[in-house]
Amino acid sequence: MTAMGTRRGSAAAVIAAGGTGRRMGGVRKQYLELGGEPVLLRAVRPFVDPPGFGWVIVVLPTEELADPPPFLPPGVILVAGGAERGDSVRRGLEAVPDAAEVVVIHDAARPLLARLVLDRVLDAVGEGLGAVAAVPVADTLKRVAPDGRIVATVERTGLWRAQTPQAFPRSMIVDAYVRAAEEGWVATDDAALVERYGGVVRVVPGDPRNLKLTHPEDVELAERLLADPSRAR
Repeated sequence: MTAMGTRRGSAAAVIAAGGTGRRMGGVRKQYLELGGEPVLLRAVRPFVDPPGFGWVIVVLPTEELADPPPFLPPGVILVAGGAERGDSVRRGLEAVPDAAEVVVIHDAARPLLARLVLDRVLDAVGEGLGAVAAVPVADTLKRVAPDGRIVATVERTGLWRAQTPQAFPRSMIVDAYVRAAEEGWVATDDAALVERYGGVVRVVPGDPRNLKLTHPEDVELAERLLADPSRAR
């Protein structure tokens, strides 16, 4: 087994798939078909294809646990999600065994994850160090008042757009979620919780094609990227 294969074998993946599709008009995007396959299957596959992760935990809406999607690979651990993404990730973390050294958290709404990006994240995570896939901000950023007036142009040097996967030593991310739950603190992503409690997280190059399906037009873009990967900018 390769060194990377060994690393995967001691890692757990938590795939957050508990969304209700509010911004998709009530359609659960994890079950949409993309290139003839369910979005959720595409999101899970990088973690189960050999050499697979030691544990793959998929967090589903509670009402779907009794009749889970038949396309999920065997051996996947199913967990009931919560009201918000953070609640779902926390429940997924509760199912991660102590034997896991690393936890990788990924959104089921990102079905175009390249294996290279996942390997970069795994290579970078270490003792007391988390890792996040991200891409540099290319657009000019404007700070805007509630009435639509531009109040400042934000210097984009050093700014990156965070993606998933995000990887952490198990104890680091579990501790951050426990403390956040005690304080009632909610973050926009998992790394923000770790940062809040003094953890160090580094960025590794992500991929513009690793887009998150949020609106209907994102699905159309993902279909085009599958047909012609060179379209990504």
